[in-house]
Amino acid sequence: MEKTMLDYIRETPDVLNNIIDNSAAYTKELVDHYVAEGYEGICFIASGSSNNGCLCARPFMRHFLDCDIDIYAPFTFVHHEIDHVHNKMFLAVSQSGCSTNTLDALRAIKEKGDKAYCLVGRDDCDAKDIADLTVNWRVGEETVGFVTKGVTSLACFLMCFSIELAKAQGKMDEARYQKIIGKMKETVDLQPEMVEEAYRIFDLNKDDFTCRSKVVLLSSGPNYGTACEGALKVAETSCITSQVCEAEEFLHGPLYPCTPDDLFIVIDNNDDPSSTRMIAIAHALEDVSSKVYVISNDPSFDDSHAFRTTKETCMYRSPLYKLACLQTLAYLMTMETNHFEPHEVIKNFKKANKVSSKSRENLYQNLQNI
Repeated sequence: MEKTMLDYIRETPDVLNNIIDNSAAYTKELVDHYVAEGYEGICFIASGSSNNGCLCARPFMRHFLDCDIDIYAPFTFVHHEIDHVHNKMFLAVSQSGCSTNTLDALRAIKEKGDKAYCLVGRDDCDAKDIADLTVNWRVGEETVGFVTKGVTSLACFLMCFSIELAKAQGKMDEARYQKIIGKMKETVDLQPEMVEEAYRIFDLNKDDFTCRSKVVLLSSGPNYGTACEGALKVAETSCITSQVCEAEEFLHGPLYPCTPDDLFIVIDNNDDPSSTRMIAIAHALEDVSSKVYVISNDPSFDDSHAFRTTKETCMYRSPLYKLACLQTLAYLMTMETNHFEPHEVIKNFKKANKVSSKSRENLYQNLQNI
């Protein structure tokens, strides 16, 4: 029997623990190249969930490495940004290793005369034929194209890469390193709780999550990447319109098209004072819609509208478990609505293949009956 998104969501903790337990070995090649080349920052080039995984890891990485970290979509990078990035490790990311825009970016980097590095989720991929170094981030098998454990494991791998690099550069001593490794493993333990919370609240409020109105996700900082991935997952699976916005920026225009039919999810970072402001925004939105939910332990929200865990972590690690909530909700929403089938015009668009996004066919299960 073929696996589902939910199967891969439930496999995620084991994958994350494996990456953390083997952090030094799995990231060694990247760390060695970074140090040997004398880079002063990192430039990620990634699309979709890979881009969002980088967004989730970026605040953690900057906190420990204290360097510039850029994130670009491949098309923008190749056509508009490549000539303006200097002395940074060019690190393209593609779980399939076959995204055509990522392959184009690798070629452009090499044509520029720089070294091209690539993170992939599978060894059999076309990126290996182009990149100077291709590193598998050890996600394992994931045959559903609407990736879940892939993006969370990518964020975890990048976090591990940053602490190994910080240690190699003398920015972190052994005691602090061991403490962070332990804290990351504690964070992974919360992931299954988020899955169960998604089930609990979905069952309590099924009508809110299965209507065809817009889904709005709000956050900032580390969990802005979580919100971006949640919006992407809802859109590509349930085909319900989703919108993501930085929490405060939402008040400066994007608020106005919203209606009482819209569903709002606010993702708390577990920090202050930004958490205080985001919770205030969430409560204010209750004047707009009754469908306001928070991923937070804040006691001011009723348990029927708050996805909670037994513990909370620092904001930098929190995407490793908070992502699971939105991934599970997207799966449940899809199974209760369109069962992954988009409109016929989208099926025809995909069949026409006029603008192919992958260099190989049949990389993932055909859940959309295309």
